[in-house]
Amino acid sequence: MGEAPPVNRFLVFAVYFMGALIVLLFLGLIGGIIYKIKNRAALPEGTGLVELGLPAGAQVREAILTGDKLTINTGTEVFIVEVSSRKVLLRVKVTSP
Repeated sequence: MGEAPPVNRFLVFAVYFMGALIVLLFLGLIGGIIYKIKNRAALPEGTGLVELGLPAGAQVREAILTGDKLTINTGTEVFIVEVSSRKVLLRVKVTSP
């Protein structure tokens, strides 16, 4: 019973090396997740709501996001809202001929 042949020694070394590499990469992944959770950017004040002044019972038929502009169609009115500033840029009333 002597030493293992060189090919087997290399394979054993490769298995240990890959196992250690998997453990290190997994620890890096967990560390990255913890870092992202701790360093989240705070949401700006007044996030979320844009007052459109719609009457009660109005329904949104279509909403299209193009770049920083959100177009909202209610069937009777069309709104264009700038998402970054949360301001209504344009409000158009639609009339039937």
